[in-house]
Amino acid sequence: MLTVAALAGIVITTQPAFAQPQASGSWRAYSETNYEGPDTTFSGEVGACKYVGDNWNDKTRSAKSSSATTRVELWDNSDCTGGSIVIDGSGYYAIGAWVSGYRVTSV
Repeated sequence: MLTVAALAGIVITTQPAFAQPQASGSWRAYSETNYEGPDTTFSGEVGACKYVGDNWNDKTRSAKSSSATTRVELWDNSDCTGGSIVIDGSGYYAIGAWVSGYRVTSV
């Protein structure tokens, strides 16, 4: 539903709360420990569980978020269940080959 108001010849248009842009964050996954090897960037809206995709499933060996304040949960299962760790801008330099899902929790 779109809300429109006319005040003294000025038209103001607002979108409902659900149409406002969601906050999002990103993180970088590396195929080797110590932030080495082939890498890729993942992004997502805060609170949304996402699958890393077939190319990266169980292949992330180190990771860090895009900023000091961005926090991301890395999950054992693609539906963000099972075991997890939380990464931020300082990173996690050695991760076992188990990451399948992720959720940005803050930016």
